[in-house]
Amino acid sequence: MPARELYTGDEHEYVTEAVNRFARIADVDWRIVSAGFGLVRPKTALPAYECTFRDMDSVRRRLEGRRIDPEQFTNPEKIQHLGTELGIPDAIERALETDPDIVFVVLGEDYLHAAGSALESFPDDTTAFAIAPESTRDAIGDCQWVPSTETEREALGTIWTRLKGIQLKNVAAAVDSADDLRDIEQSDRLREMSLPSPSRE
Repeated sequence: MPARELYTGDEHEYVTEAVNRFARIADVDWRIVSAGFGLVRPKTALPAYECTFRDMDSVRRRLEGRRIDPEQFTNPEKIQHLGTELGIPDAIERALETDPDIVFVVLGEDYLHAAGSALESFPDDTTAFAIAPESTRDAIGDCQWVPSTETEREALGTIWTRLKGIQLKNVAAAVDSADDLRDIEQSDRLREMSLPSPSRE
C-alpha cells in the first residue's frame, strides 16, 4: 500500500494532517524516512514490514548482512551506517537540490542519526526547522531547533508519541498562505505557532 497509509503511528497521523493542510496553500514535497526502504515518497507502494532503527539487534544483523562489523561502532554510528547503506543521506541531499523555501524535519532520534550528514547543509535560500526534543539537538545539523520538550507536551496536553506531529499540525493550521510560510524565519516564531491557540481548528 502507499507509504502514507502503511504507517499508522500517532505522530505519522498528525504529520499527514499537517501535510494535507500545507498542500492547500503551497507545493509540498513530503518524504518519509523508512527503516526498511530508505527515503520514500508518500505514494510509494510498500509491502507490510516490521523494521525500525530502534531495534538495535535488527540494526546489528542488517549491518552484518552487508559485511559491516557493527562492533566497531556506537549505536548512533550503527544507525548512521545502516542509513547510509539504505541511501538515506544521499536521497535527502538530492531532494534538497530543488531548493525548497522551507523544510520541516519531524524525526525521532534514531531516524535523525539515519539521516546522517544530509541535515548539515541546506541551500542558501532554504530555511530548515527540526521539531525535536532537546536530547536530539546534536543530531539536527543546520536545522533551527523548535523545542519539543516537556513544556510543549504539557501545554498541548498530549503524550510523547504524538507531540511533534501535533506541533507540526498546529503550525499548518496557523498559516493561511504560501507567503505566510515563507515569512517564518525564526524558530521562536515557529514554536509559538506550534502551541495551542483558541482560534485554531
